[in-house]
Amino acid sequence: MTVIRRTVCAMALLLVTPLLAGCNEEEQARPIHMEKGVYRGAADSPLSADQVQALQQRSAGQRF
Repeated sequence: MTVIRRTVCAMALLLVTPLLAGCNEEEQARPIHMEKGVYRGAADSPLSADQVQALQQRSAGQRF
């Protein structure tokens, strides 16, 4: 009986260990409930004039 009990405890420990390892610290403070239409990330930095021109040139061939 003790062999079976030890085997079951060892199996349970092997199954639970990966679950506990999956709890990263950076994931613990993230919001779980999101508000529709509200972006809570960092603000985007404005594009420079050269970046805007490069994007306009890349998208020029995509117009119908």
